Amino acid sequence: MRTTAYGFSGRRLPLLASAAILAAAALHPALADAQSYPRRPVTIVVPFPPGAATDSFARAAGKRMGDLLGQQFIIDNRAGASGRIGTDQVARAVPDGQTLLWGSSGPLVISPVWGEKPPYDTLRDFAPVSVFAKIPFMLVVHPSVPATTLKQLLAVVRAQPGKLTYASSGVGGTSHLAGELFKSMGKLSILHVPYKGTSIFAIELIAGQVDMAFAGPTTTLPHLKTGRMRAIAITSTVRSELVPEVPTLAEAGLPAYEFTQWYGLLAPAKTPRDIVNTLHGALLKSMEDANVKRRVAVEGGAFAPGTSEQFTAFLELELDKNAKTIQSAGLKRE
Repeated sequence: MRTTAYGFSGRRLPLLASAAILAAAALHPALADAQSYPRRPVTIVVPFPPGAATDSFARAAGKRMGDLLGQQFIIDNRAGASGRIGTDQVARAVPDGQTLLWGSSGPLVISPVWGEKPPYDTLRDFAPVSVFAKIPFMLVVHPSVPATTLKQLLAVVRAQPGKLTYASSGVGGTSHLAGELFKSMGKLSILHVPYKGTSIFAIELIAGQVDMAFAGPTTTLPHLKTGRMRAIAITSTVRSELVPEVPTLAEAGLPAYEFTQWYGLLAPAKTPRDIVNTLHGALLKSMEDANVKRRVAVEGGAFAPGTSEQFTAFLELELDKNAKTIQSAGLKRE
């Protein structure tokens, strides 16, 4: 039998190569999974209770991804500690694509820069797949506020520094930081009034107990139609199809302003790239499904797909923006 310069016969080389691949797979189970992923049901951890947009989006997209990949995608609601418990669970999971995170801004880009640091690191412990969707806030005012445009509202606030108030669903939440970013970028003095939940501050705004707020479309749209609230601008970079007549804050006079609630899919760090790519393709394909589109539209959201690298860059920008907003406002966790 002829021997090659490397000491192996040409006929046995494929057998030896196959043996090497099998040995590597035995040593690295994640590598074996990448060859036939997914081989069993996949768990998507939602770090919040059922019912809200985070859960609704995960269920709709997960169902379609399961259909596309031939395995069930199971939603596991692991609520607690403002999303930290479920998020940490995925950060510690085996990186084989079987346990995923349906991530959002609170636990991933607010908690890490707000008070005591969580046990996970957003940029170190996850392999981002893609942003799924974003839901903008609407800057709304009580009808008694003499402003119908952002320019008029800024003039009213600057003429009465510290007098006007804005409501939020709680200190350190997304609606609070949306307001603080508005104050910082506009160099405004507005008094923050925190409430325990969106529904409560919406009632207070309608009653005229506070002057303005940043709230999601599902909260504001019913009251805009009745005239109990007035929309000034929207916080996304593009106008919403639900209220196309309402300008973005950026185009209305506050350049570069953007603040949204966002949702995306992440895997544990070191998940094989083949698996991340498979998940990426299935997630983006799920956005073509009629039921998934309906779920996002009901919440006033818009799809925001991108590459894994773009998601990573987005997380970096969000962490930096929120840290600066919190520092500028002098916020401290009590």
